[in-house]
Amino acid sequence: MTLASFLDRLASGEPAPGGGAAAALAGATAAALVAMACRVTARRAASEALAAAVGAADELRHRLMTLMHEDIEAYASVLESRRAPSERRAPLVEAAMRRATTVPLHTARAAADVLELSATLLEAVRTSVVGDLGVAVVLAGAALDASALTARVNLRELAEDDFARAARDTLERLAAGADAGRALAQRIAARVGAADHDAGGRA
Repeated sequence: MTLASFLDRLASGEPAPGGGAAAALAGATAAALVAMACRVTARRAASEALAAAVGAADELRHRLMTLMHEDIEAYASVLESRRAPSERRAPLVEAAMRRATTVPLHTARAAADVLELSATLLEAVRTSVVGDLGVAVVLAGAALDASALTARVNLRELAEDDFARAARDTLERLAAGADAGRALAQRIAARVGAADHDAGGRA
């Protein structure tokens, strides 16, 4: 699926893809920006730490793209389960809703990982790409918030059992990562505002 076709489907009147897939795409975009910032920096100051960060960012980008597709499939399963015969519907809907909750939880975790990786790079990347790293942080934070919201919405349709309680506990832990991401975005904004322009740009 191309980006253009995904956005066409997102804008259509069809129920899927929806917010969960859009959140995963935002997270993948953030991870791509982190990798770019590291690669630009490594052109003049290569290091094992930057190489490791590039590998981690690329892995997160691929994971989030996979989650984007999984979210589309998960919601399609929800729709299909609701069309099942009434005598079989309840357990099918329950299973589908659990999947539709699990996928955005995984998306939120991956977005939190992008934020954590970004925090380790603020002092390492070149001045010319600090703004790009800041955009990555904002996008990853939005992906975390949006996917957590999707999971919470879907949890409302599930019974309060061990799965639901574990999911809520995970969301509580991820909220701390979202707060840290907002603080990191403020630090980057302060650094960008105080930094002189890099005459060399990204070259």
